[in-house]
Amino acid sequence: MIEAILFFVHNGLLLLFGILSSVAFADVQFSKKNLIIVSVLFIICGMFQIYVYLLFDEMLIWKIYPLIAHLPIALLLCSYYKKRIITALVSITTAYLCCQPSKWFGVLTLTFTGSETANLIVRCFVLIITAILLLFYVAPTLSKIYTNESHKVLVFGMVPVIYYAFDYIIGIYTDLGREYHQMIFEFLPFFLCIVHLIFCVIYYREYEQKAEAKRKEQIIEIAIEQQSKEMDRIRKSNLEVRLLRHDMKFLLNQLALFIQRNDKETCLDLISDYTIKVDSNSSQTYCENEIINSVLLYYKSKCEQNSISFSASVQLDELSVDDTMFSSILSNALDNAVNAQKMLAENKREIKLMLKNSNGKLLLSVKNPFKKEPIFVDGIPVTNEKDHGYGSQSIRYMTERLGGNVQFSIEKEQFVVRVII
Repeated sequence: MIEAILFFVHNGLLLLFGILSSVAFADVQFSKKNLIIVSVLFIICGMFQIYVYLLFDEMLIWKIYPLIAHLPIALLLCSYYKKRIITALVSITTAYLCCQPSKWFGVLTLTFTGSETANLIVRCFVLIITAILLLFYVAPTLSKIYTNESHKVLVFGMVPVIYYAFDYIIGIYTDLGREYHQMIFEFLPFFLCIVHLIFCVIYYREYEQKAEAKRKEQIIEIAIEQQSKEMDRIRKSNLEVRLLRHDMKFLLNQLALFIQRNDKETCLDLISDYTIKVDSNSSQTYCENEIINSVLLYYKSKCEQNSISFSASVQLDELSVDDTMFSSILSNALDNAVNAQKMLAENKREIKLMLKNSNGKLLLSVKNPFKKEPIFVDGIPVTNEKDHGYGSQSIRYMTERLGGNVQFSIEKEQFVVRVII
């Protein structure tokens, strides 16, 4: 009786573990709505397993498990959450691979104790511990990997996919696995699971550090280039100021002459011309933050070089987030917009930027027309062009690092990027 109860408890935990892990690896957030959906799927799959078990036998459940458990999860991820097939496949097979610690410790317990009850208890306990570690510490990293480009997902997901096929062919659909001692046989997938998870976490952290260093390097290059332009502008401005000062005496003599003649209109015209010359020597300042101001001036200059109309509404009192990280978001958004405009006729090129603080939030909006409507995957525009398509991913990544949200959308034939932090 106890073994029968433990059997159903273990199978229920195993199914719940598989669903939660697969969904988490596919980067689905556990909101209240999503938890309800996951619960409904768990109940449906669980009831179907009980039905098969009561009418047939336990072995049949494992043989058709891909149909009664894995296929429904894949359909949920692809049809409802709009995940790619490769993302769903790798997420499910990784969750399957992560069942191995529970399975191996259970086999180890059974080998030394000979008790099926102890085997099921250990499996349940290890399954719960594994689920906690995966959902809180591993899934946030794997979800970023498994929602990346397809070829990268395939590289990282090759191990769980191959093991999934291997386990079903050797252990379930044939008798090849029974020729070996079970404890030794199960150690391989257990070891493979641990190595795979460690590799993913370490690699992604190294990749993250390199990407952040590269972003900082890009910001420094922009700042240096903008400072160089500012120095040239200052030299030119100083020369013009010296010329204006040289002409000041002549201007005052002219004003005195026309005042004596009571010619006010000519005096006003002379004063207006002189004011325009003085204003042309002053540098534009969008905001007090030097890095953000440098980025805006840099892309304004880039727009002028490419005949792009650039308008910026900036109401930024102070920057409450890391200026280097936010300038990376700003640079990527503007760089994407500039590249998109190069495909349009000059009279249609336009970029509109809005940056402001509102109710304690930092708001950024960049709008621009486009020639070819972008394709969205998981809410992010993608492209098949070489060395392109990384900017949008970087924007989302940096925004999430700062605790904000980003939205890419098409509105009235305009591509819009909105960032709220």
